[in-house]
Amino acid sequence: MNRDKLIRFFEGTTSHSQEVEIRQWLDSSPENITIFNRERALYDASLFSGSTAKQKGRRVPSWIISAAAAVIATLVTVGSINYITNKSNDTESYNTVIVPPGQRVNIILSDNSNVWINANSKFVYPSQFKGDNRVVHLDGEAFFEVKSDKEHPFIVKTDKYDVRATGTKFNVESYSKSNSFETSLFEGRVDCINDSLVNMTLKPQEKVTIENGKLQVSTISSEDKYLWRKGLIAFNNAKLEEILHSLEKYFNVKIVIEMKKLPQHTYSGKLRQSDGVEYSLRVLQRSISFNYERDEVTGIITIKQPPMK
Repeated sequence: MNRDKLIRFFEGTTSHSQEVEIRQWLDSSPENITIFNRERALYDASLFSGSTAKQKGRRVPSWIISAAAAVIATLVTVGSINYITNKSNDTESYNTVIVPPGQRVNIILSDNSNVWINANSKFVYPSQFKGDNRVVHLDGEAFFEVKSDKEHPFIVKTDKYDVRATGTKFNVESYSKSNSFETSLFEGRVDCINDSLVNMTLKPQEKVTIENGKLQVSTISSEDKYLWRKGLIAFNNAKLEEILHSLEKYFNVKIVIEMKKLPQHTYSGKLRQSDGVEYSLRVLQRSISFNYERDEVTGIITIKQPPMK
């Protein structure tokens, strides 16, 4: 497979026919999956190189460079970790992927399932699936295109609920730092499980969230939210507080609000993850009235009241 074509695929600029070609190439050989994942890790690591920062003409604070370097090492040397399964004494080899702020990672699992992993997420998966179930672990957000296999259900374990599928397209968001949980289904069927009991079964175009400690089902009104796979953060009639919370999640920054009263009007639009949090804030300032300051030492962003006109 042409390396330039793979890079265009990672950038999200390939045509539909080129995407089909790449999928067929992946299906043809396990070695091709290994090549794909290696090129993906190298591509994500290159986004944090010093030359990339200079080309954009931005001064990168030392605390960002240090954090990015640590994450790159994790991505490029996706290591094997020994986990003992609960069902037997066999030792399985697991890989861990940690996605840096403002980025996303695409990997193909050993069963040819396709997974997009969002910013500030940790994803743990076996080198080869063994046993009755295909089990992965997620702390964060990921979009799954699961290969159909009714005999071996695909299970996503989170700190709140497990999500079980046999072959489907769905999105799971469950950050351990937050109390929120959301699973959205686009094709097929998924079950939300707690303590081995099915708490909720979803139909296509339905999503489930936690409200007041209970699972609540609603209809997916817009798929813009899931454009993060293409590197976009999309908002539809969202208030400033909601937007700031999303920016905290995607860019792994702390945002402190010192405004006595937040603007009540809403914002609709799309921001690019690759542009960074400060550029996103400047774009928002065109529509919403607020000021902000960023501490170059701690990285904390403070939202302040704009001066009176």
